[in-house]
Amino acid sequence: MRTISHGAAYARHLVRGNHLPSDMKWSRPGAAPVLLAHGFLGTRGTMQPLAQRFGDDGRATFSYHHGTFQLRSMLASAQELVAHFARLERSLGVSRFDVVGFSMGGLVALHAVKFLQAHRWVRRLALLGTPTDGTWAGLLGVATVGLVSPSVWQCLPSSDFLADLRAAPLPPGLRVRQIHGEDDALCPLPSPLPGVDPARDFVVLPGGHSSLVVSHRFYGSLKSFFDEPEHDAGTAVEIAAAE
Repeated sequence: MRTISHGAAYARHLVRGNHLPSDMKWSRPGAAPVLLAHGFLGTRGTMQPLAQRFGDDGRATFSYHHGTFQLRSMLASAQELVAHFARLERSLGVSRFDVVGFSMGGLVALHAVKFLQAHRWVRRLALLGTPTDGTWAGLLGVATVGLVSPSVWQCLPSSDFLADLRAAPLPPGLRVRQIHGEDDALCPLPSPLPGVDPARDFVVLPGGHSSLVVSHRFYGSLKSFFDEPEHDAGTAVEIAAAE
């Protein structure tokens, strides 16, 4: 029932679309701004629960719009993400960001840091329900929008895009956390990426795909990851899992 409730909440935020009012809170100027990348068939509205929580915690938060429902190639979306980082750096005078990539948005962000040198802007990267091993749920997208959407083919487990993405090493010094829902039917639990510490940064919590952006349980894992001091990066962290 909780997962169904989270799905309904996700749908309400989805229909808010991409044109949202600006409400930037930045009461912790020393904390890196957070950039949120939504998933397939998503909008900036779906990231509002996370944006609100990060804002309430004093972080400046920005959501990245991939184009119409993330139908285009993830290669093109990754290039646009790099351009977005450059625009934010020019306008804010800030060169380092914490990034949350939800579902397919995580694949976009991962490609950007591995192949397009976006790691120079990324302090830490959280992959939230990201199908790094692919998902056969992508066949539903192939059956409906496969003729116009390269991205649905790229998220299939057999895709060359994912094979190349997993094979490429993480940039030195970039810490990545993978966070997954144990009841997520759209993103089957993948294996940890090479370079991700499975004991510290591979987190599985109760919930479905929508729960990842709606439930406070998952936000707790994001917050603890981003708030952990740099000098404690080699120590284990306790995941804030209480709702």
